[in-house]
Formats: sequence, C-alpha cells, structure tokens
Amino acid sequence: MKAEEQMTLNLPGNIASALCYIPGIGWVAGVVLLLLEKNKNVRWHACQGLILGLAMVVIAFVLGATIILAVLVPAVWVAGVIVQLVTAVKTYQGKTIRLPKIAEWADKLLVKITP
Repeated sequence: MKAEEQMTLNLPGNIASALCYIPGIGWVAGVVLLLLEKNKNVRWHACQGLILGLAMVVIAFVLGATIILAVLVPAVWVAGVIVQLVTAVKTYQGKTIRLPKIAEWADKLLVKITP
C-alpha cells in the first residue's frame, strides 16, 4: 500500500469517500474526514461533497428568495439528491466523478487547507 493510500481512520477509502456524498449525513462525514483523514483522495471527496451540499443550499435559498422561482426549490433538492446518490455509488465503486466547477473549487480548497 502506498503512503498516500494509507488511511488514518479504519475505513476503506471507497467507503470513506462515498460517505461524503450521502444525502443528509454527507456534510457531517465530509467535515470529520476533512479534519481527521490524511488520505488525499478521501480529503478531495470530502471537499467536493461539502461544496456540492453548500451549492444546493445556496441555490435553493436564492430561488426561494424570489416568489416566481420558489416553485423550483423542490426540483433543486431532488436533482441534488440524485447527483449525491449517483456520486456516492460511483465513488463506492472506486470511480472518481469530477463535477463541473465543483471539482475545480475542491482542488483549490484542498490546496489551501492542506498543511
């Protein structure tokens, strides 16, 4: 096992990475793994999962602030949950899905917060 593949926590990398995308609890797993895990791949998935969740909240809030577009808020949540579930399954299978813009932000954030 390579040094960068070693896990700080006793979770396989694919499970730890997939936890970051689970709807409802993904943000908790993302924060915990981002703070405690040393594996770069898992930390990247934690960043991307947190940014995805935050983007869903911001988009829903902005749409909800307008009377006409507020009807789109449930569609944003449904689409977001579908993206989170697909990403969680693909990540569990060992594949990396780079979401447009969100992956770029995750790359930049990870560079800034990595000691």
